[in-house]
Order: sequence, then structure tokens, then C-alpha cells
Amino acid sequence: MLRSILTPASLLAAAVVLGGVGTVVPAAQASSPAASSTFVVGNTAAVDGLNPFVGLTSVDFEVYGLIYDNLMDYGQANYAPSPRLATSWSVSKDKLTWTYHIRHGVKWSDGVPLTAADVAYTFWRDTIPGSEEFADSSSYVANIVHSSVKAIGRYTVQMRVTKPTPTMDLLIVPIIPKHIWEHVSEKQLTSFPNSNPVGSGPFIVTNFKINQSVTLRANQDYWGGKPGISKLIFDDFTNPSAEAIALKNGSIDFAEGLTASLFNSLKGDKGITLDNAPSGNWDELAFNSGAATVSGKPIGNGNPALLDLNVRRAISYALNRPQLVQRVFLGYAEPASTIIPPIYPQYHYQPPASQLYNYDPKKAGQILTADGWKLGPGGIRVKDGKQLKLRLYFGSDSPTYTADAPFVKAWLNAIGIGVTVTGMNENTETQDIGNGDYDMFIWGWGVEPNPDFQLSVFTCAQRSAGSPPNYTPGWSDSFFCNKRYDQLYAEQKTLDGAARASVVRQMQAILYSQEPYALLYYYNDLQAFRSDLFTGYAPQPDQANGLMLFQEVSWWSYRCLRPAGSSPALTDHNIGCQHELGAPVGTAAAKAGSSPISGGLIGGIVVVLLVLAAGGLVLARRRSAATADERE
Repeated sequence: MLRSILTPASLLAAAVVLGGVGTVVPAAQASSPAASSTFVVGNTAAVDGLNPFVGLTSVDFEVYGLIYDNLMDYGQANYAPSPRLATSWSVSKDKLTWTYHIRHGVKWSDGVPLTAADVAYTFWRDTIPGSEEFADSSSYVANIVHSSVKAIGRYTVQMRVTKPTPTMDLLIVPIIPKHIWEHVSEKQLTSFPNSNPVGSGPFIVTNFKINQSVTLRANQDYWGGKPGISKLIFDDFTNPSAEAIALKNGSIDFAEGLTASLFNSLKGDKGITLDNAPSGNWDELAFNSGAATVSGKPIGNGNPALLDLNVRRAISYALNRPQLVQRVFLGYAEPASTIIPPIYPQYHYQPPASQLYNYDPKKAGQILTADGWKLGPGGIRVKDGKQLKLRLYFGSDSPTYTADAPFVKAWLNAIGIGVTVTGMNENTETQDIGNGDYDMFIWGWGVEPNPDFQLSVFTCAQRSAGSPPNYTPGWSDSFFCNKRYDQLYAEQKTLDGAARASVVRQMQAILYSQEPYALLYYYNDLQAFRSDLFTGYAPQPDQANGLMLFQEVSWWSYRCLRPAGSSPALTDHNIGCQHELGAPVGTAAAKAGSSPISGGLIGGIVVVLLVLAAGGLVLARRRSAATADERE
């Protein structure tokens, strides 16, 4: 995102030249406070489909979580498991059988009652071995025995796991209607457009323009309370400057994906509030460390030089991460090291100072020289008659990656590595990566509070499948495969608390030493919104600079937003909106007999549940599996 070169003075010119790249209206037409109940979210990424099994980007999953309900949520206050469709759950004494009690009186958006049969069908389908659904949700459902998933009553679901799995209280999987999806075969799954999705969530899709916009209306009968806004629109802006203009004049109410310079340009603007929110996001320089199928068959045309760990390590020492933080993000980021970001301190692994890949081009050159790569013609290193030349791919739709690429090229040139840089669209890049036809690329991930999905990306089972010419990509895009890592991945799924955290840190240490990725930076989510037009945000975590929208696979604010100046009565009974009344979310007592003990919690957090009360609720208070934490 050319964050370092977009200036306030260039905003209007860019918006005029790029007419049609978003809905921009003159300032004179801006809405007045409380004049509209339509909330518009601007973003520099677009929704490319409404099928929850094929989404890749953060905005895809933002929309899925509004159409569909999960069994539970990450709590608004502190990421603790919070009931959603499941009002409570428990596990047997042997820790192998889980029972979920499903909320009564919920209806699908087409009026059909939602029951345990829908929940059981969802997990039965997600656990079919070798299916697309299983691949999509494996980090959540891998230990569930397919044949054990069943409804044992109209509102009770039971499933058995192969081994103790504490994270069964954080199943962030969209619950789908059986009466719709049972007519979609496995072969039809990925091509099914789902253009008129039937869900049970707080919003219902009324219009979808692929890669342009999604319009939703409030679900008037939502079990968690009718949202305080009547209409919700996600509008794609191919140019961040136009998005900033739209926020300024009130034609959008929330701006996501702003560049750092645009974020700064909004400081002091009347009616606009800025949120510099730490997030679970990071970007990386990924290496083709040995493209192969799940069966171990080599594929692709990656440069064999990158199979050499010394070459990958030399590249890491050549990267000036602090410079990227300052030049690309204007300081709204920090140099990155390992795949679980510092926002989750109980899981984050910080390598010892002596092992950090700090910027040291001299050391990088020494490593290459000792490895037999000698400087040759044109300053390019040569070994066994072959020059060290690498291809670098990046998503051309991302101004951030566009800004990163020249820096990476220059730093590698400086240590004697030739680099050819190519920008491409996301679909082409994904296919090339899945086929192993690349050397390096720049991309990013968002990480959930439960890090299981991100850990799963590096397992051997997530490499590509199929046969030439087009392989089916797994989640692994570096093709890393390490038996010890796989063993630890399986082990952490059976642990909780400090024991799990210790194993997760061991896994990150393996990745850091073996270098399938060279992480670049952890970046903050720079959010800006019209606080004069709408109020009622429920930040996650519940703090001054918590995420307002695009939370870590959570959707709290959408239920609580209302036009500024309107009565809190619009939302004060909605699930998760008790912060409106001064009662922090997440303080309810746990329901007796339930056992929401999670391996994915923020350290030391007390688990909370809703308390059921005579037909009502006493309230106190994220592909695939992750894509919630998914590709950015």
C-alpha cells in the first residue's frame, strides 16, 4: 500500500481521477448525525463470494460471521469462549465425549426452525475424511470422529473425539442449514455460488456484486436482538485515497485498510475517530522450501538454491525490518519474528537475542560466501556455474506489498542475489504457489486467539494434492514438512493452559530455525470511523484501542451499533451490548454443569458463559477454518 507516498494533498486528485472506485459523494451531501440507519463499511479488499467454504480474505469472513452463527464466539472483553448457538456445553469424565445444548427458538432467515439436526449436519459434513469441508475446517474438527456426530434430541448435539481436545469449546465454524446444503453435493461444493445465503445470523444478504459490494439488512427476528442499524453495506475501494475522501464526507461510516499516511491525514477531522489497534496480523517473505505433494512427490519449478537453509538464513539477515516499519507503515507496526504475534503473549515465542535475524548484510554475505556462493559478473553470486537469481511475487492489488517489494529486491541485490519482481492478481498467485511454481512471495496472515489454524498451515498434510498440471493447493504455501513439528502439532491439540503454550512455543522455535518464512512485521489495524454518525461500538478486547470491526474472528460491534443520538434501548438487550449500560461484557457466572475450558484463551482469563433464565437470557457481559484468520 504505497503508505509512505500518499499525502493529504493528493487525496482529492486521486478520488477525482479514480471515479467509480467507491461511492464518493460531495461533502455537501454527507449525512447528518442520526439521519440514517444505514451503516457503510469501506475496505480496500473485496468480498469475492458468499460460499463460506471457499473464502480466503478477512472481509470474506467478516461477512460470513454476519450471515451465519457459530456454536460459540471469542468473548468481546477478553477472547474467552462465549455462547452463541450453543448456550452451554460439557465434556465427559474421559474427556472424549462433548455435548452441546442448542438455543431454542432460533429460525433460519427463510423461516425454517434451526435445530440440533442442522448443527449435527454441519459437523457431520465438515468431518468427512478427505472432503473439501474437512480441509476447510480441519484445524477445528480434525479430532472429531465423523460417525459420532449426532443429534440426540431436538436441541442437543453430541460428538466424540479421538483424544482429549480442550479446544472443542472454540468451534468457530459457520453452522449451515441442512435443508439447503444437503442438496449441494461434494462435487458442487466449491462452485456453488450461494448467491442468496440462508443463515441464522444478525444480518441477511439482499444484494451482492462480486468484488464490489455486499448489502445486508438487519435480521428483525435475530435471537440475539434486532441490530441497531437497519442496513449494512460493505463497499470495495480499489484506491485507499478515495476511501479516505468517502469517510471525510460521510458517504461511508467506517474505513478499513487505510494506509498509514491516510490514517495520519485524518487526524483532527471533525466527527472522525481514529483507532490504532494492535492486531493479530503480519506479513512475510515466504520461500519455496521444497514444493511437494502430500505424498512427497516434488512439484513445481522453484530454484533449488532455496532448499539450502543457509541461503534462506542469509536472506533473513539481509532484511531491514525496522526500515519497512518506518517507511511503509510510518511506525504503525513492529519488526516480526515468529508466527504467533505478541498480541497473544501466552503463545508468542520470542527468539533469544543471539538467534534473532537482525539486519546484518555483512553477516548475510559471509554466510553465502562460506556456503560456496562467490561474487560473479554484475555482482551476482555464482555456485557450481549457476547464478543466484530468484523470482519474487507479490499481490499487485495490495499497496503494502507493492511498497515492500522494491525494498526486498534492493536488500537482496546488495548481498549478491539477483531478484526479478512480478506483481500478479491473487488468483494467479494462489495457483502458482499451489503448483510450486515460484521462488519467493510476499503475503500475510491474520491469527486467531486460538492459534491452532496458523500452526496447522506448516504441517505436512497441508501441502498440495492432486496431479499436474494444476494441483489443489493446501493451506501450506512454503511446503514446509517436519516430522517433529507434526508431532508437536498433534500434541498441542490435546493440551490446555501452560502445557499447551509451551508446546506451541517449541513449534515456533522450529519454524524460526528452519525458515520457511522470513516474517517482516506485525502491523496494527488502522481503523477510522464517523463517531458523529454512529455509536455503540463493542471493541475487542474491551479497551481503548481494541478492534472496533474486523475483530479476531468476532463480530460484536455489528449487533450493537446504532445511529448517534438514538436511544440505547435499540441495542441494550442485544447479546454482547451490555457495555452500553456500563456493565463490562464477560462477567456473567458460568452455567452450572457446563465445562467451557479452552486451550485458546488469553492467559489467566476466567471462562464465562451466559446464564439461562426461564426462556430468556440474563446477559452480563473468523475457509476454511481460520480464515478468520485468513489471508489478508
